[in-house]
Amino acid sequence: MSRADNSFHQKLRYYIAPDLLILDELGLKKLNQNSVDDFYEIISRRYENVSIIITSNKVFEEWARIFYDPVLATAILDRFVHHCHFVVIKGESYRMKQREGVIKAMAEESLPKEK
Repeated sequence: MSRADNSFHQKLRYYIAPDLLILDELGLKKLNQNSVDDFYEIISRRYENVSIIITSNKVFEEWARIFYDPVLATAILDRFVHHCHFVVIKGESYRMKQREGVIKAMAEESLPKEK
């Protein structure tokens, strides 16, 4: 939309300027081709200048599908991992674990009562 109203460069600066950009749940939704091109522009301009924190539940092999273009996905990934630190969290979803008792109680309530 910012290309249509000629505010693209202003919007681009908005994402390039912060010292830290946090991208939460990257890959949760696929991006369209225009969005991928714009995303690459942001990443390449931030590369080696400022920091990015990324959270994702996708393995790198899935990124080509998320970003549609395998070459562009590789270029984005290359910039992400060049100077990065990985924190891999394994295990159950924290949100689901928190609600485990509630879910179990609901399931027990739905069972027929023994007499």
